[in-house]
Amino acid sequence: MDDGDDGLLYLAAGPLAAILLGMLLVPLRDHTTASNLTFVFMALTIAVSALGGRPAAVATALCSALSLDFFLTRPYLHLTIEEKHDVIAFVGLAVCGLIAATLGPEGGERRTLRAERAHRELLHLTLTHLEMAGPLESRLTGILNASRAALPLAAALVRDGRGQVVAASERAQTRPVPHEVLQPDTLLPSVISDRDLALRGLALPKEGARLALMAGDRQVGWLDLWGNGRPLRVASRQTLSDIARLLAILVARTEAAPNPRA
Repeated sequence: MDDGDDGLLYLAAGPLAAILLGMLLVPLRDHTTASNLTFVFMALTIAVSALGGRPAAVATALCSALSLDFFLTRPYLHLTIEEKHDVIAFVGLAVCGLIAATLGPEGGERRTLRAERAHRELLHLTLTHLEMAGPLESRLTGILNASRAALPLAAALVRDGRGQVVAASERAQTRPVPHEVLQPDTLLPSVISDRDLALRGLALPKEGARLALMAGDRQVGWLDLWGNGRPLRVASRQTLSDIARLLAILVARTEAAPNPRA
């Protein structure tokens, strides 16, 4: 589930949770004042704000105030308030809930932070595989599977300079060799400009594209990539370009290593 789906989920779940919370607190309404129960609704609003973004948090804050009024203030089960201190509790909850929702992160901010964290973890894992010992295929496979999990890729595959498969992620082995070649820095076809990318956020082709793996001035292989339909934005393209450079170093270093059986 992507972040857009998450926002819609919490937009529905937050208000529903506020209504259910009001029902669950009904046994306590005769033992304490409504103002003492507002803290539970505030905690719910803050949690929804952190997880679902501002629209979901605003909806939750408003439903929380209505739930407090309907279930926990006299006259019960009516959207009217009988006592002055309950009016203060209602208004205070509504205002504080809206403030908490407004100060919560935007959906775009959450997506950016989540993507940055995933990119850092992917680069760290790639460097770890670059440093570790072991068969080249297993190390490349680990990097490719991690890239597929962190980036909008359906599959990825590394070929050597002769075109032979060296390592492949899940769902990559049976795919045909792509024909489209990508530029090394932007991961765009030569017919598409950076301006097009900024405007549209292009996805990698589902039928696949390939990137030459270069070590210095020598090509050591190919990185074949298949998109999953989601946009590969600028930051993701930069991360994938860096991963390709590290893969080229790993392949070139392994080829240059002396064969212990020789």
